[in-house]
Amino acid sequence: MNFGYARVSAKDQHLDTQLDQLQAAGVDRVFQEKISGATIQRPVLTELLATLRTGDTVTVARLNRLGRNSAHIMQLVAELHERQVRFVALDLGIDTATPAGRLVLGIFAALAEYDRESIRERATAGIALAKAQGKHLGRRPGVDADKLARVQACLAAGMSVHQTVAATGVSESSVKRYRRQIELRNSDAE
Repeated sequence: MNFGYARVSAKDQHLDTQLDQLQAAGVDRVFQEKISGATIQRPVLTELLATLRTGDTVTVARLNRLGRNSAHIMQLVAELHERQVRFVALDLGIDTATPAGRLVLGIFAALAEYDRESIRERATAGIALAKAQGKHLGRRPGVDADKLARVQACLAAGMSVHQTVAATGVSESSVKRYRRQIELRNSDAE
């Protein structure tokens, strides 16, 4: 079987162009999904992968529609290869059944790995530079004295967490965290 996979990122986008290309390529069944590329869980893609058997083909109109990023795409294509499922990307002429298609895919895999390594090196260098300049890295200290005082006043007046949030504009999670700190301080003082 030749299965097509088409995806758009937003609910108001249309799959028409991809569907036309997949139909012209002779796919037997198309799996359609409207979900962000950044989303990890893709139910329709998961269903497609569960449907595949050895000898099947997965066809996409555009390579970037398959995965979240190049690393994810390469992971999926490697999984298809291990399962002996042919992969075709119409936009780039990739067909893993041909030597040229496997070559192009190998080049993309190498570029994706290079990209990951470059990002890691730049991040490491940026962190080292920030530390050398004495900049604080990581989360800011968790106590804002002004907010803590406002929350403490509201709680002392007998207000609930929700009332305190409404009165102070401090988030519910921060109000609860400050309340725990106040309670700990009060129990230590006893």
